[in-house]
Amino acid sequence: MVKTMATQSSTDPLLQAEELKRQANNAFRKGDIRSAIKGYTAALQSIPMNCGEGSDRMRMESTLFSNRAMCHLKIAETNSSTNKNDDMQQSLKGCIEDCDSALDRLDLVGGDSSSSNNNNLRGKVLYRRAKALVTSSQTNIQSNDDEKEKNLNAAAKDLLQLLSFDANNKEAAALLRAVRSLHGQIGGGMGRSRISRALDLLRGRMTNDDDNTIASRNEDKDNNMDNLTCLRVLQGSLAEESSSYADEIGRRGGVHLLMQIARRGIVSKSDDKACRTAAIHILSTCCSHDSFILKYAGRDSLSPSVLAQIVEEEASSLNNSNEEGSVDVSVATMALLIRLIVHWDNREAMRYFASKIKEDGTIEDNVVVRAIDVPEVDASSVCRVASAAFLWGTNGNTIAIGDSRAPRAALDLLAAWTATDLEALDAASDACYVPSSSSATGPSGKKLSHNKLRPEETRNMKPRQVAAHRKREHEYKLSTTKRALQHIHTFCSEETGGLDAMLTCAAKTDDHRLRREMGLQIGRLVSVIEESDDVKKLVSKALGCSNWKIGHEDENEAGATSLSTLTIEELDEEKDGDVSDGNEDELLVKMKRGQLTASLLIGKSDVGAWALKHGWSDGNGVDELKQLISSNDSRAMSIASELVSAASSVEKSRPLLAKLVQEGTLEDLLVHPNADVRSGAASCAAKIGLASKALSEDDSEVMALLDIAIELLFEEDEGNNDSDGKSKSKQKAIELSRNLPQSVSSTSSESTSMDRGIEVMTYIVSKTFVKEKIVAGYKPDGSPPDHKSALERLVEIGCAPNSGDAQMAFGLAGIFNLLAVSMETLRKEAFIGKEITKDQYDQLQALGKTEEEKDIEAKKDAKEEDTPAAVRERIRKLANANVPRAMVKLLEGSTSDSTQEKLFEGMGRMASEQSVRGIMIQQGCLTTCLQLDKGEKPNEAEQKILRLARSCIAKLLVTTNPSILTVSQRSGSIGPLLKLVKDNDATDLMHFEALLSLTNLAGFSDETKNRVVAQKGIPILSYAMFSDHEMVRQAATEALLNMIPHPNMMDHLKKEDNLKVWVAFALDFEANFACARAAVGCLAMAVPDPEFANALVACPKFGELVRTLMECGRLELMHRIFAVVASLIEHGGKCRDAVISTGTGQFCKAYLESYHDEKNVKEFNFTPAERGSLAATLSLAKEIVTLLS
Repeated sequence: MVKTMATQSSTDPLLQAEELKRQANNAFRKGDIRSAIKGYTAALQSIPMNCGEGSDRMRMESTLFSNRAMCHLKIAETNSSTNKNDDMQQSLKGCIEDCDSALDRLDLVGGDSSSSNNNNLRGKVLYRRAKALVTSSQTNIQSNDDEKEKNLNAAAKDLLQLLSFDANNKEAAALLRAVRSLHGQIGGGMGRSRISRALDLLRGRMTNDDDNTIASRNEDKDNNMDNLTCLRVLQGSLAEESSSYADEIGRRGGVHLLMQIARRGIVSKSDDKACRTAAIHILSTCCSHDSFILKYAGRDSLSPSVLAQIVEEEASSLNNSNEEGSVDVSVATMALLIRLIVHWDNREAMRYFASKIKEDGTIEDNVVVRAIDVPEVDASSVCRVASAAFLWGTNGNTIAIGDSRAPRAALDLLAAWTATDLEALDAASDACYVPSSSSATGPSGKKLSHNKLRPEETRNMKPRQVAAHRKREHEYKLSTTKRALQHIHTFCSEETGGLDAMLTCAAKTDDHRLRREMGLQIGRLVSVIEESDDVKKLVSKALGCSNWKIGHEDENEAGATSLSTLTIEELDEEKDGDVSDGNEDELLVKMKRGQLTASLLIGKSDVGAWALKHGWSDGNGVDELKQLISSNDSRAMSIASELVSAASSVEKSRPLLAKLVQEGTLEDLLVHPNADVRSGAASCAAKIGLASKALSEDDSEVMALLDIAIELLFEEDEGNNDSDGKSKSKQKAIELSRNLPQSVSSTSSESTSMDRGIEVMTYIVSKTFVKEKIVAGYKPDGSPPDHKSALERLVEIGCAPNSGDAQMAFGLAGIFNLLAVSMETLRKEAFIGKEITKDQYDQLQALGKTEEEKDIEAKKDAKEEDTPAAVRERIRKLANANVPRAMVKLLEGSTSDSTQEKLFEGMGRMASEQSVRGIMIQQGCLTTCLQLDKGEKPNEAEQKILRLARSCIAKLLVTTNPSILTVSQRSGSIGPLLKLVKDNDATDLMHFEALLSLTNLAGFSDETKNRVVAQKGIPILSYAMFSDHEMVRQAATEALLNMIPHPNMMDHLKKEDNLKVWVAFALDFEANFACARAAVGCLAMAVPDPEFANALVACPKFGELVRTLMECGRLELMHRIFAVVASLIEHGGKCRDAVISTGTGQFCKAYLESYHDEKNVKEFNFTPAERGSLAATLSLAKEIVTLLS
């Protein structure tokens, strides 16, 4: 063994570098620092660029650089005592450069970059670099104050980073205190940092007193900085290290000063609005830190009421005067308010979840959450800000598309203020915290949804702990929901006017997407309210409804109904008198009511149906909808289009559209020159058509819908050039609307014509013939020559920049997913985890059907039959059309869990087809799956996405040759696969595929075996051997078989308890032949090792194992046990004696005598393969007899 190691060290550069490092370490311990430097340098030079696995090389190099940096630091300290300043500065420079190199390499280390070992090394490097920077700042006589300040700032940044993962490092904390002390001594002891200089300059100019400030006594170059430059200095400092510099801004009174600038600007200076915006941005960045808000941003210094006043004044200056209100100032102010809201929500969540739960279910009371009484942002301020922003620029008839930033910022503010659960709070937090910041997930440093109890956590908890945690989650949910309901009622009340402001904005804007976002937000708000009657009470006045109980009366009581109707008409006259008072024109009122009805259909479908039938203008909703359509106003028609699209998604409201269909009113929308108007109507036609059984079974009508959908996909490229509205696809939509029945879930959130096209396609792509048309390159008749096919266009949309963040992403993901699967498979998947299978369900359904009904259904099934061969062929066409690349692009920009889930599910479906796995890997599917990261504690939805991504990895690698993968792909796949094997919520099929892929990878090289071992794969695979599913047990056994002869695997097998398990598996061939075959194969591969051979013959059931398998009559098992026996005999000694004691020699002689002649074999009718196995066993039996003779 020693000789082997020596040989390896002479050939393996990493081992050679390790030996040189050891020698250098010895020199350092002896105090020979310069020899140590030479040793570390020689070790670095001995490592070529292409040496070993990338992460191992980088880790070795970073260690060597770190050690050499320590040597330079020691020499610098020695030179300091001997007053050799130049030599000392040179050594400090060498230390800093080596630390830079070490950190660069640590950043390149793979998936273990956050491990304790790497953090330990990173901490040492950061401390050494900080120490060198501080020493240089103190001792370099040639550096000026700016250079010293720069070094101290860099040192503070390193120390803060170190303390972020090693908070108990006393040396780092002491050095940081020293840095702060030294920082205050720069510039004559006045602590004149660049932040201080900038704040002093601004403070002086706010009072128009430049000559009497500290700033004026500084260098002339400071006084030459204009106001905006001073603010940019503050912003730049925060970008470098926001936490420490934010604290300095707070200490130096920056909050009050910046609020003054935000409100009034700077006296007699230019760039006023830019300065105000910059000041608010600085406060917003500072408020991304929990500690800053707790120390400096209380209600008195950062008042929400004052922030609301800023937005109101800006909106007023635009609406009521010739002055130009600054949308930048208002948007920045709303972003700051969102940060304050998120901060309060985080503190509230911490109040619920900070304390740990004891085993007996009680809560620890010794955990203190600082400043838990931080005041909540008041409702009045939020409502004032939102209303002012929604009415931004509405003094005229329209809001230009370019002026929609303020309303959109108000939507974000409202979403954060009315969030009801942990996931919604996370979304608000993600929207306002800087990703690069250490507080990227909020002040607590983690997502709030991680406070939810995960299934695997419950297994490690006592029942009372689980119950206490569930109770705590429920109480928090009730608390946030109650608070959100209060906020919603306050905002939507007539006194506040928030709902009316939103509806006014939606009605007046020319931005269709903004209108759609407004409608979705209103829908989300009403969806929070549980009782439908409460929603009706809240919106009845805005709908023009005089009695929210209308529609509740019994239809059979005609008298009561008539009386109610008369009363309503009388009240309606009074209401109409109020409305026609000149405050708003009639069309605007109808538009607002139509927009509200559309929103109700989205968020609360039953209330939306009620509004369309009864609530809107006391039952005149359909008539007013017709008036919107015939108004010839593009905004009114756009609202009407949105409304009919939403109504067609709700079963109760579909019959109300019959009047529009009968009179041909829908055609006015279908031929409108505006694509957004047309798309909503086309979507309505598609939904109603598919809801009609007759139309949904008519292939020609479905193809007409497909043509409409494809045309809408190209609308944005074509613009609105088709002013006459008479394209073939539009004519098909008109014909389809005429064929709709006289009586005729969720609404899509898309807003453009392209989005609508995708929406329509998702409704019809479930049909087999539509799938075949799409993958075959279908283009509607009469399409322009330059138009791509439907599939090519879908891929083009998916590959567009930022496509994953678009609203259409979920629809695209659904289409790609459905194209790669049959409806039969989807039906089977729907029964997974249920108490009944799909076949059993079909049998139960058939019991209640007549023979005629069964024949009709059989014909329908035959028509829709989607064979496995057809699915495989579609998948091949999808892969060749670059659909995998489109899915990768969608994933790159997607932040939606539902979209990611659909995309990974679709990738997994495609990866089931062996012939496309290589193409999918080339198009980035494997890399995308490996890069997926959901943090340390993913919630339930994130866990499902991770499971699907890991399952996709497993499918891709089952048959893929590992040699075509990169080193990082091979190594990086092992961890996710092992996690999938451990996942108790994964299906047996997922476990099986993951184990097959691990078998494939483990058998490739020592590199992959090492990775399996490093990821604790052997115990994971051993646990999988006891799965309830036979195929999983077999795959786990074969995966471990491929780990031989790794030393860790051999050590595992040599343990007595483990060896007993393998022997038991080998003996269980009657119940599980495949597992027994793999187990005996494992023994045969391991037995050449002398230590294992001795352990095997010492096993109590060794004799039973040999005799049973020799006599079992299964040729494959006999072949393997003969191989085991032959190897044992060659070891000699105890191994040979143990074999002899089993009677193996006598059995082999008898076996040879019985079957050496082929005449005795013919009667068994062996297959050619079995004859080959027989010949192999006879050959081994002959070898055994020879060895024993």
